Amino acid sequence: MGRRDKYESHIVPHFAEIAELLSGDEKVTEGDVARKFDVGITSWEKYKTTHDEFRQLIDTAKAKRKKAKIEKYKSLMEKLAEGFKYTETKKVIRNVDGVRTQVIEEYEKYSPPNLGALHLLLKNLDENWRNDDQVTIDLKREKIALEKMKTEMSEW
Repeated sequence: MGRRDKYESHIVPHFAEIAELLSGDEKVTEGDVARKFDVGITSWEKYKTTHDEFRQLIDTAKAKRKKAKIEKYKSLMEKLAEGFKYTETKKVIRNVDGVRTQVIEEYEKYSPPNLGALHLLLKNLDENWRNDDQVTIDLKREKIALEKMKTEMSEW
């Protein structure tokens, strides 16, 4: 008789916590979660293949993590593409009435749109946007085809 299966005792009672861990921080791996609940990696993988509800839990949590990552990326890229205002704080020592005092100055600054960020935003999010001229691409393909034919003819 072998060891008892830990699925019912170590995994099922912690479904919510496992989902939370796997949908949160990107640095947390399945192996980290398995170790936290005192389950070996091999057993963890076996449970994923033998228990559909566990597999779905993991897939859903990872999809949630990926969606959150994409939303952060979109938000950052849109902010960079549109430009934004920000406050910069600076500590300055001034001589006021013969006394040196430290003064905190705040400046509102504007970061203009970043063309590189706009380019990446279009390239990654708009499937209809093309970076390259289609005519140039077609000409390069024809040139490659002609060179291929030329090499095949010379081999005869």
